[in-house]
Amino acid sequence: MSGQLVSWRDYEGVNGFGQASSEELQQFRKALSAGNDRDPVTAAPGVGFPLRVESLEHTLKNTTFRMEHVRFWRMIPKLPAFNTVEEYNQIQSYGQSRLGAFMAEGDLPEETDGQYERKFATVKYMGVTQRLTHVMSMVKPAHGNVIAQKTIEGTMRLVEQIERGLFSGDDSLDMTQWTGIERLITRDAAAANVIDMRGLPLTEDAISDGALTIMDAPNYGIPTHILMNPKNKGDLIKGFYPRARYDQFNKTSTGKVGLNISGMETPAGDVEFVPDVFIDDGGLASAVIATGDINKRPASPTISTAALAGATAGSQFVAADIGNYFYWIVAYNSKGNSAPVAVNAVTLAVTTGNGVAIGVTPGAGPAPTWYELYRTPRSTATGTARRIMRVPNTGGAGAMTITDLNANLPGTFRAFMLQMNLDNISFKQLAPMIKIPLSTVDTSIRWMQLLYGTPVLYTPNHNVMFKNVGRAADYVGAL
Repeated sequence: MSGQLVSWRDYEGVNGFGQASSEELQQFRKALSAGNDRDPVTAAPGVGFPLRVESLEHTLKNTTFRMEHVRFWRMIPKLPAFNTVEEYNQIQSYGQSRLGAFMAEGDLPEETDGQYERKFATVKYMGVTQRLTHVMSMVKPAHGNVIAQKTIEGTMRLVEQIERGLFSGDDSLDMTQWTGIERLITRDAAAANVIDMRGLPLTEDAISDGALTIMDAPNYGIPTHILMNPKNKGDLIKGFYPRARYDQFNKTSTGKVGLNISGMETPAGDVEFVPDVFIDDGGLASAVIATGDINKRPASPTISTAALAGATAGSQFVAADIGNYFYWIVAYNSKGNSAPVAVNAVTLAVTTGNGVAIGVTPGAGPAPTWYELYRTPRSTATGTARRIMRVPNTGGAGAMTITDLNANLPGTFRAFMLQMNLDNISFKQLAPMIKIPLSTVDTSIRWMQLLYGTPVLYTPNHNVMFKNVGRAADYVGAL
């Protein structure tokens, strides 16, 4: 009715918020609720999902490694290479060191000659192929240019493989690999330059001994860095807690306690500690899955001879190692790897002086170029097997025997004390990291990211490898 006034009488029988029943209030809230669904739901009255705009952060969150985790590749001196085979000369001696230089007045000094040797390193090739559909390149992305993001992804993938290869590359396993620092030391340095910790953690004493091995005659090196897994560095630091308690409170202005050690003064000079996450213990067999093109990677091998323990020359099994062990084998080539294969369905009773021999035959398809052997620690569950060795496939398409002498302990690490300068080490690059576009054969954009080069160790005896580095007692968390 025109001109009618609204009064409180019009609201009689209508409840407000404070007087509404709980059922009425629940229905009201439901009608206004946006919900927190992440997937489209069936259209229904009161559902606000179709009206919600996705809220996606523009920053891509990284859950894997970053460039600051890559330490060795960033540190190693780099030089240009000009051929696929890079040669260099070594001076082995200035002459006969035992030949005296003293003489009588008027005599002719004794003649002596220096000793020289030419060495070489072969350039190897690494690369990754990236692909992006043309449609995806046209879409407005959430995190910037998609091609740029894929290029970064390829770069980081390549850098990861470079870093791992600098430590563990081994051309005796696969000729496409370069020779990494572990094999360069074990192959070319003196036996004394490999220090076996036999499961013990790194200590000041061990580091001091390693530095003196490098410095003392006949090596005459100057150690500068030691690269180790961060857990090994942490265990080393823990050794200072009970005997250097006073130093943990030297930051009273910030209220922080604790201790970090960036290096150590040794009799051979200052050695910097470099934690590197890519120095690992080989990992669990249970974590290995078959990877690579099924038509190119090796198939799962078969165990042709059950694991057998027997007296073997050179065995490092001792009385404390007597117990039961489980083994697993994985076949590898440059295109991928097989799934792990259990060696025995029963445990092995290993006694002092025994070695464990295992016969293995490749599966059908491409032959492996090497095998990786995994073993459990003494008398533990089968799921604890970790890699202990890599051996070349010397049997070709036939059977071969892998023998465990307990030289490598499961769940242990390597650490590398190096003279990190151009007098000792370099990475020779025939081509720095490059990006090469590939031809268009479908509605996608493809390119390769490549690196050609090889590490070169000029003076192997100026370096030490600590093997079988264990964890400190009573550590917590992951191995």
